[in-house]
Amino acid sequence: MINFIKCNTLFSKLTAISLFSKIGDRLFYTTMLMLATSLPQANLAITIVSVSETVPLLLGFFIGSIADRQQHKVRRMIINSLLRSCIYTLMGFLLNYSSTFILIVIMASLNFLSDIFGNYSSALTAPFTKLLIKRNDMEQAQGLISVTSQLVNVLATFTGSLLLSFFLSQTVAFLNALIFLLVGILFLLVRKKLESIENKIKASPNDPLRQMITGNLKTIFQNKIILNDLFQLSLINGFFGGITPIFVLFLKDSAVIFFSKPITIAILSSSITIFMIIGSEISPKYLTKTSTTRFNMISNLFIIIAGIGFLQQNIYLILFSSSIIALALGIVSPRFSAKIINNYPAERLGGIVTTVNSMLVVIPPITALIFPILASLSLPFSYLCFIIYGITLLIISKLILWKS
Repeated sequence: MINFIKCNTLFSKLTAISLFSKIGDRLFYTTMLMLATSLPQANLAITIVSVSETVPLLLGFFIGSIADRQQHKVRRMIINSLLRSCIYTLMGFLLNYSSTFILIVIMASLNFLSDIFGNYSSALTAPFTKLLIKRNDMEQAQGLISVTSQLVNVLATFTGSLLLSFFLSQTVAFLNALIFLLVGILFLLVRKKLESIENKIKASPNDPLRQMITGNLKTIFQNKIILNDLFQLSLINGFFGGITPIFVLFLKDSAVIFFSKPITIAILSSSITIFMIIGSEISPKYLTKTSTTRFNMISNLFIIIAGIGFLQQNIYLILFSSSIIALALGIVSPRFSAKIINNYPAERLGGIVTTVNSMLVVIPPITALIFPILASLSLPFSYLCFIIYGITLLIISKLILWKS
């Protein structure tokens, strides 16, 4: 890993800047939620905050294609970071006022705008990875990004909670503004080197946006292996979206609790994160001849086993199955990202990567909503639905790959 970083210094710097930016993305989210929960209309306020975080990801179809059309990508990365710094500075001043529902709506709107700029910056940086990394090293590069991104998400969420224990929400907003100011400065420091790479990227400022979006979708859907991986990753992520609320309900009647219910829930979340990180770490080095289709099939089978664990009230089987699914997902994710970057031209990567990301994030919020609804009808039926879900994934994979 250290040798890889030394041999790819510009890529490592670009990745580090992007990860630093991700800290800013996650840091203020906890603050927003805490402000929302303090209101009488807490449920509605929390929903608005969640929507402000989710919708920008779903707009990746448009944002990425717009980024692909742009020239002067590095300059736009710097401007975006400075704009986000201004947004959080404004939020800091707004927090001088007492928390009201209107204030939360304004803050969520500003957060939405900041996340739009953030996804736009991610799309602008996407083509550089293809030009900075050799094809044979792409999987290792994506493994590095996957591991560090997950660690940063956990660290930023924990740091946000910790900061709120000692400082005012206003202080966290200003700290976030400082982070994005530093991101802009860091982009400025590597600007010349990145611009020399950018000269190799062909921008398409005159291409119709609708044509670019449909072209990206068609490109993804034509490759059956990539399409199957995309559907599988999205739906397996959906399993993790559904399991947490059902696990919380499961613990009400569980005979086995580890210390307390919150700690038991934390053990589930931690095991998923840890095994996903382990999978991303070992992906470029081990089991390289095993196809992503095989790993996805393993995940599907263990989703079925997790459903059986729920039905049998076996918490150990649930935790074990979830860990194996997370491990397989961690192995597949960097390999899938490497396929995307290696198989498509640099000038189209912004749109394709953000389109893929949009598809990957659309299912978990849906399953997080559907499974609790199923549980309200019958908790054992929701357990059975995990088995049906796993079987459905196996069938979808067979149908997509049929005659491929």
